[in-house]
Amino acid sequence: MSGDHTLPVGYVVRRMPTGRQPVLDRLAGASRRFQVHALVELDVTRAAERMRADPEEGVSWTAFVIASVARAVSLHPELNARRAGGRLVCFDRVDIGATVERGTPDRPALDVVVVPAADRLTCAEITALLHEAKVGQAPPHEVTRPMAAMLRLPGPLRRAAIRAAGARPGASARFGPAIGVTSLGMFAHTWGWAIPLAPLTVIVTVGSVTERPMVESGAVVARPRLPLTLTFDHAVVDGAPAARFVDTLRELVETAAALDDGAGRTAAAPRPARDTAGRRRSREVPLRCRGRPRSSRRGR
Repeated sequence: MSGDHTLPVGYVVRRMPTGRQPVLDRLAGASRRFQVHALVELDVTRAAERMRADPEEGVSWTAFVIASVARAVSLHPELNARRAGGRLVCFDRVDIGATVERGTPDRPALDVVVVPAADRLTCAEITALLHEAKVGQAPPHEVTRPMAAMLRLPGPLRRAAIRAAGARPGASARFGPAIGVTSLGMFAHTWGWAIPLAPLTVIVTVGSVTERPMVESGAVVARPRLPLTLTFDHAVVDGAPAARFVDTLRELVETAAALDDGAGRTAAAPRPARDTAGRRRSREVPLRCRGRPRSSRRGR
């Protein structure tokens, strides 16, 4: 061994990148939520066979899960909501926020892309959208004057301002989708689950598809298995609705229903109306706690 290990370890102090501030703020907000987790393992034999039979489609597992989650949410619309103080903001379109790794001149960076009306899109369309988000030109992140002023605030004050804005339904509705999907399989081809921390009502963390032993007709056979971690905001979703959602998602994934062409378009409800600014509409309803509305006063 070489070198004098008695010398102190050297280090460099760097300023936290400004682009990390929103991430830290989101994590701080998520740490205040009442999250419950469900770890499930799904048999994706049928989906794997369908993907191998039609390789030209090039459907990714992440896109398949997004399409399946969106269709499950459309069947359980009570999950497509966000808490805003004492009320719930209920969305009438199933948008999914997905994490992608975008190439930058300096280093790869994580970004969130919104898949609009994901329950109406095919798996191939979602795959193309995610691919474009990874390799295409990054959309400009417009920083408004109020947002710029907020970013200059000290961390505790900035996060308090974000919490205050989140308690107003009109502001909370602009925070993005209530449902998210993040994939660990794109980073490491290993088996396992992950417990995420994100300020969403439902977030699905996707592991890597791996051959795993299972018992079938009394014999041990190898089947492709997909590990998913489903995280729910318990302030919005109770255990029974969450369990029913998990059962629906299991059925959709294991039957590869989302790989049927046009399945989302034929099963979905009509397009939601839009306001004069072209945004999707949301509804505001009282948040019920133990059967009693906490507040019915509009706070706009």
